[in-house]
Amino acid sequence: MSTTNVGVRSEALTTLLANKTAGSPALVVTIILAGLIVICLRFFEERSQYPLANPPRWYQIRFFKQLEFLTKGSEILSETRKRYGDKPYRLLTELGEVLVLPPGSAQLIRNEEQLDFSAAITDDFYGHLPGFEPYALLQHDGQVVQTLVRKQLTKHLSIVSEPLSSEATFAARSIFGDDTDEEWKGICIRRAMLDLVARLSSRIFLGAELCRNQEWLDITKSYTVNSFAAALRMKLVPQFLVVPYSWLSSDCKRVRQNLKDAEHVITPYIERRRSLKAAAESTGTPLPEFDDAIEWAEQESKGVPYSPSIMQLLLSFAAIHTTSDLLTQTMLRLANKPESITLLRKEIVDVIRSEGLGKSALFHMKLLDSALKEAQRIKPNSFLVMRRLATQRIVLPGGIVIRMGERVAIDAVNMVSPELYSHPEEYDIFRFLRMREDPKTANKAHLVSTSPDHLTFGHGIHACPGRFFAANETKIALCHLLLKYDWKLADGASLAPVHTVGVMTTLDPANKLLYRRRKEEVELDHLLVSSKE
Repeated sequence: MSTTNVGVRSEALTTLLANKTAGSPALVVTIILAGLIVICLRFFEERSQYPLANPPRWYQIRFFKQLEFLTKGSEILSETRKRYGDKPYRLLTELGEVLVLPPGSAQLIRNEEQLDFSAAITDDFYGHLPGFEPYALLQHDGQVVQTLVRKQLTKHLSIVSEPLSSEATFAARSIFGDDTDEEWKGICIRRAMLDLVARLSSRIFLGAELCRNQEWLDITKSYTVNSFAAALRMKLVPQFLVVPYSWLSSDCKRVRQNLKDAEHVITPYIERRRSLKAAAESTGTPLPEFDDAIEWAEQESKGVPYSPSIMQLLLSFAAIHTTSDLLTQTMLRLANKPESITLLRKEIVDVIRSEGLGKSALFHMKLLDSALKEAQRIKPNSFLVMRRLATQRIVLPGGIVIRMGERVAIDAVNMVSPELYSHPEEYDIFRFLRMREDPKTANKAHLVSTSPDHLTFGHGIHACPGRFFAANETKIALCHLLLKYDWKLADGASLAPVHTVGVMTTLDPANKLLYRRRKEEVELDHLLVSSKE
């Protein structure tokens, strides 16, 4: 698989710095020659035919424009949309230069194998550097992660509802308490949802023994935050300084420490499992059975070496923060519309009384499904979605040329377009339920559906393979949150303005909700999945 020039240069510099036997003069000469080669390569590389929307002034370097985009990304993107309309253009973002394609191009690139999502993540998060190895695992020869999620996690959806609901009972009691008094209590909803999702996801990824290990839960929450912050800062560092910066940066040191801590927690657990299996094989007794992502990874690796701790951190990166963001957004929107909570409770209770809380029941919670998809629509995680890296030169239908090594993304403006969604600024929990009931739009109205009009989960061959699990996980979490507690916005909580960091969007992380315990209409704590599953 091809890599970008940036990755090649960084790896070369890593090798040079690691060669402690090299004499200083030789090292200087080598670096100078390498620099000359890079300059020559840049001179002869293909020039883009598309304009750079935010070029630096003659006295500036690109760093200043990237820094500006970091703090003013929303305004810059809004202005460039007006200027270029449906035409491609290049943009200097905090992630570097990106070729921005109009929303309609999502259909053109959706199944383009040479536009690689895994390569983009590996490059954006410096997967070749120590401590950032989880981001390189996506390009593992055996495609262990992708196969695990598509094959094993999706296949097991019918049996994960029970452990997820059981863990939600424990987590809700731990995070929100179980007091039945009438007093309203305040909580930072973003932090609470992060804790909740970390526990639920770890129950499926790690099993019952490790999912409540507080050290592991802290690692899963902090690794993504630390690695994202470190990668973001390295994007603002000249490329030839990235490697030395990574060894001196306190951010990168924390990332490497997170990885060491993860190995410390996971490795003994894995070794104990393998010992139990070996002992059973030697004595001819039945092998112990485990039904979690650790075991699925062992099966899907097919003997190809991989690190279980790195695997688990990658799963956490992919699942925990995006899902907790969706739950946070949904809870804030619902707390702002108490009548919506009443309607959702009725649907949840009716479905559970009829079907239990299995895969089929979750599918039939159609209003809840619509409420979640609407929360995604009104505040996507990013302005630019379907991030890809071109592993070779590509010419799309219509003549759009994408150079080898070029970063590509789709503008997510369709998700808030008044031409596609009436009153797009309003949170309407019925929006996608109405679409679901219309044969013309039903196929793109489900939470897990993807289309150029709703790209939160991506689109095409690189659409998020874990979205089916995420949908069930969030629905189970909301069943517990809405039936067990009353909710309202705390004083000072706000749904606007949306805070932006480069291409990313988020609500105020300090937002608080008020909650109090209520008597749920159906007993969730000991609810069994319907036998019809």
